[in-house]
Parts: sequence; C-alpha cells; structure tokens
Amino acid sequence: MGIETGIGLIIGVFLIWIGYIARTKGIISLLAGFWITWEPVNNEKLGNRIGILFIILGVLAILTAIFTIWFGAVVGKISAILALIDAIMIFIVIGLDQMGR
Repeated sequence: MGIETGIGLIIGVFLIWIGYIARTKGIISLLAGFWITWEPVNNEKLGNRIGILFIILGVLAILTAIFTIWFGAVVGKISAILALIDAIMIFIVIGLDQMGR
C-alpha cells in the first residue's frame, strides 16, 4: 500500500512541476522537449491554460494516492474519469488556440 501511495505522490508532484513550467515559461518550452514543430498562436495564454490543467491533474493524482488508502478502488474509478475529462480539456484548449481564441 505504501509503494502505490509513494508513486502517486511522485507523479502528482511531477505533473504540478510540468504545469508550473508551462505557466511560467510558456508552452513552447514544454513542447521543445518533445521535438514538436507546432507553433501555438498565443504562447502565453495557451501556456497559462495548459499549466493550470496540468496542475489540476497533479493535485488529482496526489488526492487519489491519499484517498485510495481509505476508499480503495472507488476513488481510482472516479479519479480516472476526472483525469480523462482533464485530458479532453487539454485537447480542447489546444484546438481553441489554433482557432485564435
């Protein structure tokens, strides 16, 4: 039980760190690590939005790791649905950026 909680906490902190980088340095610094040649329309606005969504995903991972101790698999299922919604929102934000909003 302790190893799963530790892994969840580490992943959560890592996702929060990625969100912080996206918010402070813009999304280009995050995409450069993946060698993607795509240019966002508004780097600052997109970086802020995606950074916030990654921070939410990191907090969700940390809370899932903590609450799984008491509530078990139910929390994992709820967290998976929320993480899927968050991932869909990231794609929506990228699409809105490409439309120029």
